[in-house]
Amino acid sequence: MQQSSTQKKILEIINVGGKLTITPLSSITIFNANEIEEDLSLEKVKDDIHTITLNLSGLTNYDSYLIIVINEIKEYCLSKNIQFELTGINENLQNFINILLPKQQETKPTERQSFLVAYFSNIGEIVRIIFSDLFKLVEFIGELTKNFLLAVFKPGIIRWKDFPHHFLNAGVNAVPITSLIVFLIGLISGYQGAIQLSQFGADIYLADLVGISITRELSPLMVAIIVAGRSGSAFAAEIGTMKVSEEIDALTTMGFDRMQFLVLPRVIAVALAMPFLVIICDLVGIIGGLLAGLATLDITISSFFAQLNIALNYGHVFSGIIKSIVFGLLIATIGCFRGFQVQGGAESVGRYTTASVVSGVFLVILTDAIFVFLLSALGI
Repeated sequence: MQQSSTQKKILEIINVGGKLTITPLSSITIFNANEIEEDLSLEKVKDDIHTITLNLSGLTNYDSYLIIVINEIKEYCLSKNIQFELTGINENLQNFINILLPKQQETKPTERQSFLVAYFSNIGEIVRIIFSDLFKLVEFIGELTKNFLLAVFKPGIIRWKDFPHHFLNAGVNAVPITSLIVFLIGLISGYQGAIQLSQFGADIYLADLVGISITRELSPLMVAIIVAGRSGSAFAAEIGTMKVSEEIDALTTMGFDRMQFLVLPRVIAVALAMPFLVIICDLVGIIGGLLAGLATLDITISSFFAQLNIALNYGHVFSGIIKSIVFGLLIATIGCFRGFQVQGGAESVGRYTTASVVSGVFLVILTDAIFVFLLSALGI
């Protein structure tokens, strides 16, 4: 510490047995800041100092510069591992310091959890997220149903000019990939079935196996999975990007209803496109099974279709078509729902786009299992 020989002494600094006491003699304001800085030369404090006390009992005048002085001394003590004490404070000064001095947050040491506790905590968090999403999905479906019923009586509320675009993307553009996949499924099913049926001389019943399995289960299920990957993810990405760029907020500000403007055209387009895709894939899948039978069994095309006509009825075909409509509603709803959940930036868009496909495929398979038991109970 050093004192200026030409200026009035501002601080009294006393070192007694390693305890340094700093006492302001008059005022600490911005106007005498230069003098205080000259008196308060902390870099020259001796190494044997273990405590620095700032005694404010003699302080007569002060402003916010006092807080700067206190912080400077505290930071120095923290860097040198020196104890800091603040004494001689009256009630008014204490209130002044409490208002301007930054509050120090106590950081509690994080307790390291055991593997078992962390494992079950993670499971609990996953379950919480699942139930939270389920609750929000029910709310979303309720809002969608309300607007759908309103659209029945007022069709003009739907933005129909977007419908052809969504129908083209979800339906017409999906025909090549869905047809190829179901054709291969029919080919594989026919080949595997032909190997087993040939052992019992029941070659002709390949038509029953392929026709019923394709129309009732495989065609609607595979088409739904492919559409969930194509259209469901596209809806989530489109709406999510619009939410990130605040386009949805702008539409709401202009008075557009998000359900009527964004969701209903997509849901209706997918629900109407699914039956056409399933009908086309039924035919393609049966042809795939027929080719497998012709290549491995002693059957003809006419005998195959004759047996198919006996085995296949309208219940098999229409059960697959009804499933496809329900699957389409689920896929489009989940895609839009996940899109509205997006928050933040591009990372969130990718995460919820993936979630739309996973949850969409899961609900499609779950719904298909429910249909199996329901149609079986009804004898269809």
